[in-house]
Amino acid sequence: MLRNLLTAMAQGVRSLMLTLLFSGAVLGGLYLYQAHRPAFEELPVIRELTANYKQGLSTLSQLGLQQYATLSLPERSARAQGLSTASAGWKAEDILAKLDFSKAKKRQAVAFTAYITAHAPAALQSMAEHKVPASIKLAQALLESNAGRSALARQTLNHFGIKARASARARDKIKRRDYAALLNSDFIPVAPAVGAWRFHDDHSYDRFETYRNVADSYARHDQLLTRPCTPGHTGCYAWIWEAFPPGQDHDISAAAQAYLHRSGIAPQRFFDGQTRVPYYAACAAGLKMAGYATSPTYHKKITYLIETYELWRFDLAVLNALSAPEPGT
Repeated sequence: MLRNLLTAMAQGVRSLMLTLLFSGAVLGGLYLYQAHRPAFEELPVIRELTANYKQGLSTLSQLGLQQYATLSLPERSARAQGLSTASAGWKAEDILAKLDFSKAKKRQAVAFTAYITAHAPAALQSMAEHKVPASIKLAQALLESNAGRSALARQTLNHFGIKARASARARDKIKRRDYAALLNSDFIPVAPAVGAWRFHDDHSYDRFETYRNVADSYARHDQLLTRPCTPGHTGCYAWIWEAFPPGQDHDISAAAQAYLHRSGIAPQRFFDGQTRVPYYAACAAGLKMAGYATSPTYHKKITYLIETYELWRFDLAVLNALSAPEPGT
């Protein structure tokens, strides 16, 4: 009996040690993952959810909202040609003048507004053609690439943190935990991506897509967010843009409830009890519901970037453009 007791105790100690080792590995992995994502404290944002975008609705006709839903792709594309920060009424200097930040965060904000100025035209055209709000695209790019300054963005021109898919050969090596044998060529980029690059994120074996230019990164992001898929599944984002169209508030309760079994986040937990929110906050919550990122505050970071830098102005500029007569008529 004593021998059995000692054996049981030894097994219990071994089990406890394995549990502690596993917990340490998990926590270590989370730390390494989060080290590559800016924490709230590091982001140059104002953490509040407002209705400021509604001040721009006074210049928005009802026709713009209707045309956004009904115009064909060629018509939408033609009417959005030439949109810019100027046509959106957005000026970097106006935004910076409103921000009461420390010197360090003010420097970051300058870099963020410079990025917005450079890439807003691409985001505007993308919204006209694919219905992904320009505000969402710019906020994701700012966060994922640190305004184009992250090591991943500089090395790969990947501004949205899109991973390359593992081939059957890669999956076999990963299953055997033979990570040292993994090659970049074991991963499959999706055009317009041209290759894969190793960069530690959720796992040490992660590979990210590489691009010839930033425009291709933006195009690949459009593909990812609009590809046909089954709503309710992780990685399905196309439903978001139809469920939460721009220019109005939306209640996220039904969508959050539908994804609860996958996200584990109840409707009221997304925005501190508030479930009726501006369209861009609803879209950001939709991305979180559908598993775009593992950060528990990803949707808030996206929303506060849009609020702080008034990125909603670009969405309203597209809606206004779509209500104008088609060029040449």
